[in-house]
Amino acid sequence: MMAFLVHGANVLFLLSYLVRDILWLRCLTVIAIGMLFPYYLANNLLPPIIWNVVFLGINALQIRALLLERRPVTLDARETRLYQRVFRSLSPREFLRLSRTGAWVTAPAGRSILARGQQLDALRVIERGRLEVLVDGEVVAHLSEGQFVGEMGFLTESPCSAEVSAAEETTFLAWDCDALRTLLAARPELRSAMQLVIGTDLAGKLRRG
Repeated sequence: MMAFLVHGANVLFLLSYLVRDILWLRCLTVIAIGMLFPYYLANNLLPPIIWNVVFLGINALQIRALLLERRPVTLDARETRLYQRVFRSLSPREFLRLSRTGAWVTAPAGRSILARGQQLDALRVIERGRLEVLVDGEVVAHLSEGQFVGEMGFLTESPCSAEVSAAEETTFLAWDCDALRTLLAARPELRSAMQLVIGTDLAGKLRRG
């Protein structure tokens, strides 16, 4: 019986090395470790018992984290609208993490959003409404739903080159620049996805400009 458990455990270890899904790898590892415990106990092998308890604990915590990570994502109406319009290149979970880092802000018509020469405080993306871009008091462009506000200042950390104000009541998702840079620095895959989204927006503005 003990030999069967030992051989069975090693077969599971072998299978865990062959699977690509990290969740299955950890689950198979936990089962295999559990199958070895009777052998260790029967032979009073205290060091392997102690170490495998540690391995079980680590894998159990990682399995819990993976299951939490894979829970279905629920976006509210504003998040769904913005995700479908702008952030489809991100997974819903990545976008949820991104959106919950920011704050929803509504600006009434006529409110100044950015001042020329101002150091950008927040990167914004419009969910509803329309903004005006002004240079020397003249409207040179409009920004509408799904477009970023201040993306060049965010990327280059340079002062804003134009004034931006609300042409009508406008709702946008805003991220504090420092907080967003910290988040993206900690998550390279999210940084790459965000750079793609911003790059697509810039390319669209250049084509229209």
